[in-house]
Amino acid sequence: MARIRRLKVLDENANYHIISRTVGQDFLLGENEKDKLFHIIKKYSELFFVKVIGFAIMSNHFHLLICMETGQNCSDREVTERLKKFYKKEDLKLGDLTGIRKKLRNLSEYIKCIKQTFSFWYNRRNNRQGYFWCDRFKSVLIEKGEGLLNCLGYIDLNPVRAGIVRSPEDYRWSSLWYRVKTKNRDGFLNFGGIFETDSDARLRQYRGFVYRAGGIEEEGRGGIRESILAAEEKSGYTLPDGDVFRSRLRSFSDGLVLGSEGFIRDVYDRFSDQIFSRKERRVQEAVVGGRIFSVRRLTSFNPSDPFGLLKP
Repeated sequence: MARIRRLKVLDENANYHIISRTVGQDFLLGENEKDKLFHIIKKYSELFFVKVIGFAIMSNHFHLLICMETGQNCSDREVTERLKKFYKKEDLKLGDLTGIRKKLRNLSEYIKCIKQTFSFWYNRRNNRQGYFWCDRFKSVLIEKGEGLLNCLGYIDLNPVRAGIVRSPEDYRWSSLWYRVKTKNRDGFLNFGGIFETDSDARLRQYRGFVYRAGGIEEEGRGGIRESILAAEEKSGYTLPDGDVFRSRLRSFSDGLVLGSEGFIRDVYDRFSDQIFSRKERRVQEAVVGGRIFSVRRLTSFNPSDPFGLLKP
């Protein structure tokens, strides 16, 4: 069966949930590997036209929630400065930046650089050859607002669902840990598309949402313990009614598109018959709530020179 083409919006900023797994889904990412992968993600996020909203690096996969931007508001001078900072070469000779700009706004190029750089490092470090990642990453186009908020909560609750930690901000390789424990050092993460600002009040508001979404712990299913929720309740949080975030939701990973009914229909119109035949154009209610819908269709590389600018 032919592979489904990716939904990539190029003429405006767009939000994506990205999931990539290790080959064979083996547990290859230990503490050192997670640290390295995080620094690689951070490095390329400073180069590409991207804002990172959330992430979670697990033992056999990682999640990224990003806004891929067009870069239209980034001048040629700013692009040049980004490249010089990345390459650490002040006398970097650059010609026409048109091709580089196209790469810097391309979702596939961004993820390719992250994955190949990490593979290169891991194989060299372990005297290993062969693939590290499954060749295709998944990407879900997410509408800003409620859809983006729910997806971010789902990502930050990954280590709780897996039973690794009791509270989501206790997991070192997640966006909620980074926001709480480092105070979002260097402004790496951005609440854009969810809240207008990244203030402490917004962080408290988001934590309240995550704790309510996480629910209480049940046998055989990871969740936030009742005692922890009770402590949060004293700080102003209330106990949740539902438990959907304690389970793995395919809408967030396999849904292809997630958002309001109008957003889903706009995507169908935007991509016309390039990807979806008319009989496939269904809008399906996602598990997370009645207002969120989804589409369910269940070369050599030099990591220090991803664009080949150092070639003679």
